[in-house]
Amino acid sequence: MVRKVILAMDGSQHCYRALSWYAENLNSEDDQLVFVYVAEPPTSAIAAGVTTPEQMTAGLQEAITKGKGLASEVTQKCSELGIKAQTRFLERIAHGAGPALVDLSVEENADLIVMGNRGIGTLRRTFMGSVSDYVLHHAHRPTIIVPPPKESGHH
Repeated sequence: MVRKVILAMDGSQHCYRALSWYAENLNSEDDQLVFVYVAEPPTSAIAAGVTTPEQMTAGLQEAITKGKGLASEVTQKCSELGIKAQTRFLERIAHGAGPALVDLSVEENADLIVMGNRGIGTLRRTFMGSVSDYVLHHAHRPTIIVPPPKESGHH
């Protein structure tokens, strides 16, 4: 039985923590891992009226290049962690990683979403709204949020 698992990727330690958690707890060679990298389009510059089509294209190129760099980093990390699942990489240019991840989970008919979160305080999260909160409430499929390790000295 193939299980399709979406892993959100932005190259941060939070994503790699989620990948490590997957390796320790779920690792199965029957899985299909779909790594998703969402880049924000360079729209703020467009709104300000300072972007030429060339700059827009350069922004997209940069996102694709970053995505490709991430793909090779992640492939390396998967072999270090002994992950034997099939892997695929999807890049999306979209406003807001949360909605893009939810859309992709539907398109891909994912069985599970695994993502790290930054562990920012509750107050700040209320104002910012976090990607993991968004996915958790909108994906309507099992979602695992891997929190940051507890810092020692805090209770």
